[in-house]
Amino acid sequence: MSPLQAMERSYSALRASLRSGMHPPGFRLEANRIADEIGVSMTPVRDALNRLVGEQLVEASSGDGFHVPRLSEADLRDLYEWHSAIAVMAARTARTIPDDASIAEAMAGSSLPDVTAACFGLLAEAAPNRELREAISHAGERLHPFRIAEEQILAPVLGELEELFEPSRRHAAIRRYHLARMRAVAELVRARSGK
Repeated sequence: MSPLQAMERSYSALRASLRSGMHPPGFRLEANRIADEIGVSMTPVRDALNRLVGEQLVEASSGDGFHVPRLSEADLRDLYEWHSAIAVMAARTARTIPDDASIAEAMAGSSLPDVTAACFGLLAEAAPNRELREAISHAGERLHPFRIAEEQILAPVLGELEELFEPSRRHAAIRRYHLARMRAVAELVRARSGK
């Protein structure tokens, strides 16, 4: 396996475990253990961890290694607010509207967090600005473990995600979606930390 393949394999495996919420906030990510589990050397794992630090999916501290980020209630509220702002910006600048087939495909995901990611991904794809699309994707990845917790805490709102694709309701729907979660940040942080 080439060094690039080992790094991409490490990155993919780590990103998938972080996205799944497998480890609680503050969990120490030990490069040697991860390398053994993935079947690569420690160098590509360290490279992958540093890349994930840049994406804010992992935190690093000198002398203490790599950890799953701990978001406070204020941090999570800010992240939802940021995601809302960039999703509205994407909707305002969209040059196209997702077609019914694309929406149906997004709604056919295997879990609500995956459906949510696909729906916001569709909104992002319609925006002409590549930086905006990437920002939505990165914020969504950071929110994914909380989206898993949302299923336990927030009562499902019928049509909540479908409204994101109705042009006359889109901006209000994006804002309503995020405000509901911002009101529940205390519960979401507790659920994510296992307390």
